[in-house]
Formats: sequence, structure tokens, C-alpha cells
Amino acid sequence: MKKRLNIILIAFICVLAIIGICWIVNKKSEEYQPTPATILSTIQQEADLVVTEVTIRKIAYYDSSRHEHFSITNPSTWKYGDRKCIVPVEVKIKYGYDLRELTLENVKVNDSLRILEVTLPQPKVIDAGYEASVDDDKVVCISTGLRDKVGHETIENIRTQAYEAVMKEDFQELVGHDIRNNAQTLLNSLAISLGLNGCHIKD
Repeated sequence: MKKRLNIILIAFICVLAIIGICWIVNKKSEEYQPTPATILSTIQQEADLVVTEVTIRKIAYYDSSRHEHFSITNPSTWKYGDRKCIVPVEVKIKYGYDLRELTLENVKVNDSLRILEVTLPQPKVIDAGYEASVDDDKVVCISTGLRDKVGHETIENIRTQAYEAVMKEDFQELVGHDIRNNAQTLLNSLAISLGLNGCHIKD
């Protein structure tokens, strides 16, 4: 009988211990509930930018016989005229989200699903540029008759206009899907590290 009472007592103590441990774990979980402010701070400490890099290559075309001398065209359409020049231009662009632009209004916690909800800022060009020096071996100039060859200043102008033309392209259409996926992966990882189930990017 005494042995049976001891077993019951030990079982009762074990049950109380399990209940106590569960209570402590739940209490600690309740004590640390990430708020939008702490989440925003963590995001901006861990990653201020989410970008993808893209290289756009164009052929800049100069034709002195045309009223509008500059264009970007396919070299196979060339026709000989007064003075012509093609200049390959390679523009490197970093395009993405500047997470420093996030505010508390952009960060929400869905308590029922334990999901972080983030509204990202508009994507933009973070950095862009092209090689400063001209590779003369890649530049093709044609001058007929006694006309002067296309000079270095004109070639630099062609490169500048090609760069400006590239910067007018729709980068969201070009790489928007990639940067959104990059942002999703990053924010999902951060949300899980904060004890949430993941992140949902809202439009």
C-alpha cells in the first residue's frame, strides 16, 4: 500500500513539474512578443538594401547624315553614308529595395497566423554606371571621302546618350520578379529568427 502511495505521489509530482515547465515556457514566450518597432529595427540592422545586379549591353550608333544623329540599333542594318560610328556600351545597374525607407506603417504582425506582413517601398535604381575608359578596339568608325573621322569627344557623347537611353528602360519589368524573391527570402528568414512562422510581402 505504501509503495503504491509513493508511486502515485511521484506521478503527481511529475505532472506538476511538467505543468510548471510548460507554464514557464509559455510565460517566456508571452514575455517576448516581437513588436513592429523591434522587427523594423532588426530588418534595418540586418539588411538595409535588397538588390539585384543586371548588366545591359547596347550598341550606340552615330550617323552624321541623319537629323537625329544618335540611336541604339542593330549593326546589321548599317548602310554606308557620310560618317558613322558604333560604340558598344555596357551599363551595370543595381536595382532593388531600400529597406531604410520602411516605416512602422509598413510592418505588421498577424497575431493569429504568427506571420510578419511587410509592405515594401517602391523599387528603384540604387546604383548605375558604365566603364569610364573607352576601349578603342571595340569602336568602329566609318568616314567616306575627305571627311574627318569621328572624334573622341563625339564618341564620349555617344556613350553618354546610350547610358541615358538604357536608364529609361523598365527595370521592374526586367528584374522585378528577382528582387521580390530576394526580399521574400531575406524577410522570411528574419521573421523565423524572431520566433514568427514566416513573412508575407504585401503589395
